[in-house]
Amino acid sequence: MRLIEIHEQAWFPGFLRDDVTEALQFILSRAGVYGHSVGKLQNAFAACGTTQIVDLCSGGRGPWLWMRGSFADGEHPLRIFLTDKYPNRTAVPEDGEAAGNVTYVREPVDARKVPASLRGFRTMFSSFHHFRKDEARSIFQNAVTQREGIGIFEAARHSRWTMLSTVLMLLGGFAAAPFIRPFRISRLFWTYILPVIPFVLFFDGVVSCLRAYTPGQLADMTSSLHADRYTWDIGEDRHGIYTVTYVVGYPT
Repeated sequence: MRLIEIHEQAWFPGFLRDDVTEALQFILSRAGVYGHSVGKLQNAFAACGTTQIVDLCSGGRGPWLWMRGSFADGEHPLRIFLTDKYPNRTAVPEDGEAAGNVTYVREPVDARKVPASLRGFRTMFSSFHHFRKDEARSIFQNAVTQREGIGIFEAARHSRWTMLSTVLMLLGGFAAAPFIRPFRISRLFWTYILPVIPFVLFFDGVVSCLRAYTPGQLADMTSSLHADRYTWDIGEDRHGIYTVTYVVGYPT
């Protein structure tokens, strides 16, 4: 269902968008929602022989800042680039760097047309449902055309249980506000005085579930690509109360 998510609208204030995406990433990281995706990524990286990652639609920095610890450094440690079409300036250090070989790309990067100069295995967490079917397909096709691997992971699902669980986002928005970094007084105002952030987390969470693609739809997208010698793995990964829909593809 092509409903709108409030935080991705052009009229939604940028500073509130940053607050929402930072809160979302904080909640997902503390819950460890994508922790079990590490194994599939490790296998794909090994098959590709890559150590460079380009995270698309990183929003409030994405899950790589906490997930990278699950990958052994080895002789060639991962090099991770965090990108977004609307970069979160407040989440980006002044020098553009963070510990652990993470680089924040300060220029806008469109997931549908990633610059050829930005090489590496592409990942996307909790954001693929934002794209309409033709746009979503173009994300896959762009990766295939540039012979890059790609991994899509979505916690949002078109199911009653997942939609009901978005209440946890509402509660998490209230609980997390004082602990999110960088700390801002304004975040407390927009959480406790005028609870815009928790409301957007809840509303957009429900809409995300309604917009989410099923494994069957994702399989249809990848099967229609002009992709020579690509391996695709599509399915759902269940762990506890969380179910993550995933697509992992790479050149062979």
